[in-house]
Amino acid sequence: MSDARSTAPIDDRLLVTAIDLFGRKGLEGVSTRAIAAAAGTAMSSITYHYGGKDGLYLAAARHIADRIGTAMAASLADAADIEGMSAAQALDAVHAMTDAFLRLMLSPESAAWARFIVREQMEPTEAFEILYRDIMSRASGRLIRLIAHIGGGRWDAEEVRLKTLAIIGQVLVFRVARATVQRLTGWEEIDAGRAAGIARSVRAHCRAILLAGEDGS
Repeated sequence: MSDARSTAPIDDRLLVTAIDLFGRKGLEGVSTRAIAAAAGTAMSSITYHYGGKDGLYLAAARHIADRIGTAMAASLADAADIEGMSAAQALDAVHAMTDAFLRLMLSPESAAWARFIVREQMEPTEAFEILYRDIMSRASGRLIRLIAHIGGGRWDAEEVRLKTLAIIGQVLVFRVARATVQRLTGWEEIDAGRAAGIARSVRAHCRAILLAGEDGS
C-alpha cells in the first residue's frame, strides 16, 4: 500500500505531522529530526519552509486556525446583518454555528488539533495568540453578537459572554473529553446516528440557555 504522505506537498506533510507530534509531546518534547522523519522528508525542509522548530510551531497554529475557519466559513458570515435579524433568525444562526463546530469536533482530523490547542490553553505561548486572533475571536465574537441580539438587552455584557462560553463548552466536551463521553455513554464510536442525537441535544440546550426567562426558568 502506498504512503499517502508521499503525494502530499512537503510543507503540508510537515504541518500535519508537526501538529500531531507537538500536540502529543509539546514544543520541547519533540525534535525537528523526529518531525522530519515522521513526515518522510529531510530536516532541511523545516529550515527551508519555516526557519526552524519555533517557526514550524507557529505555522502549525496558523494551519489549525485556517482549517477551522474554512470548515466553519458558512456559519462565520459577515456579522453586519445581525441587527436586521429577528430573534428566531439569530437563534437559527447560533444553531448553524454549533452544528458546524460540532461536525468539526466529531471529525477524526480535529483530534490532533485539539491536543495542540489544549496544550496552548494550559500554557499559552505566541501560538495561542495566533489561534485566538485568527479563529477563536472571530467565532466567539459572532456568537456574542448573536446572543446579545437574542437577549434584546436582558443580559449585560458579562452574562452574554458567560452564555457564549457555556454554548462553546457543550460542543468542545465531545472532543476534549472524548474518553469521558465514551465511558458515560458506553459508545465505542460516534456514528452518524449518534452525532445527529448530539446535535439535537446541543440545539435543545442552546434554546434553554437563550430563551429561558430572566429567572432562569
